[in-house]
Amino acid sequence: MDLGVFAFLFPAASFSRCKQEDGNCLLEAITATFRNFYKGVPEIGLVQLDPLRIDKMDIVQGDGPINIVLNFRKVDLTGFQQAEIKKASGFTPNPTKMELDLLVPVVSLIGGYKINGKVLILPIQGEGSSNMTMANCDISLKWTGKLVEKSGKQFYQIDKFKMHFDTTRFYMDFTNLFNGDKALGDNMNVFLNDNWQDILKELKPAIAEAFKQIFESVIGNVFSKVPYSELYLA
Repeated sequence: MDLGVFAFLFPAASFSRCKQEDGNCLLEAITATFRNFYKGVPEIGLVQLDPLRIDKMDIVQGDGPINIVLNFRKVDLTGFQQAEIKKASGFTPNPTKMELDLLVPVVSLIGGYKINGKVLILPIQGEGSSNMTMANCDISLKWTGKLVEKSGKQFYQIDKFKMHFDTTRFYMDFTNLFNGDKALGDNMNVFLNDNWQDILKELKPAIAEAFKQIFESVIGNVFSKVPYSELYLA
């Protein structure tokens, strides 16, 4: 049985058609979506993916050697236009579990920040602009859900959503640390990047939780706006 790739993956006239069991075709199709439709498709609820504007994101780490409250405001998440889809499963006529695994060469979170707390043995505080960048970001998105009926049509409703990521390098740059003391700020940025592995190990659960909410909102918005059967090409 031939099934079209989801319409939200290829809303324009030029698209690929895939058999349900043709996993390679689906991987190529979704990867092409990030390349060609990264600016979003408003009519079906797909927001702009690159840059992805995030009005508010908080990373709170209260235990262990890192104890910080890191607030981001009006930041842009960039790099997803270059995403490569490694796995896509569960996109079936009667979906339950779904999974997307993607590799993004460079992911950056750029914008305003405010931080207060302690990193390893050093206090840290500041408010200004920031850049957090991850190289070779390997992202796994998994969710479960079911079809529910609304107004006589069936929509896919996400129940539980999980996100996991790995990276080969984590870079951090924060301006205006310690009320603009350049010497202290420069030294802290060097310290953060010299100890990125230990810092990321501690922050990883909090970062993953913050990104989980973002990705769940992006994906769930499409599912909530378009009846599931209409996400396929006729």
